[in-house]
Amino acid sequence: MAAPHLKNAGEEPASLPTESTAEGTVPEMHESEIEVPAALYDVVICGVLAALGLWFVFYALRMPTSDAAFDPGTFPMIAGGLLVVLSGLQIVLALAGKGARGVVGFQRPLWLAIGMVLVMVFPFAVGAFGYYLVTVIWVPVFGWVAGVRRPLSLLATTAIVLLLAKGVFEMLLGTPLP
Repeated sequence: MAAPHLKNAGEEPASLPTESTAEGTVPEMHESEIEVPAALYDVVICGVLAALGLWFVFYALRMPTSDAAFDPGTFPMIAGGLLVVLSGLQIVLALAGKGARGVVGFQRPLWLAIGMVLVMVFPFAVGAFGYYLVTVIWVPVFGWVAGVRRPLSLLATTAIVLLLAKGVFEMLLGTPLP
């Protein structure tokens, strides 16, 4: 997924590659770009992140508790709380005119929209089919949408995500994944 860049605030970012022309070289992309005022971007994105944080906190409070140092709801509670606080701070800064200035340009808007849909569908797919199955499919697809075209990179990224999930959530925190 193409990351937004801030215009009028430094150097222009390099375009993401679409396909390799030779070993180690990639052509420049010449796709459309959407520009949004930076303050509006901050308010909209941080508003969405704050709402997501509230959702995390709401469902974390509904998870089972125990006497252990880390309950299944501990991580989503911390992550959600930080999302709410930090997003709220950024919204206040943006509205006060202390945030980013200029415009934010989005390269590859179609791919950006596809990536956003993938992110929104992921939790529902995990609930329906299980984390590991969905991750094996989702990570390479999302990597492709983000511009990764090397099969070894896609496989390595998928393996790392699966190993980290198993090691952190199931082995370290004792939280089984669906």
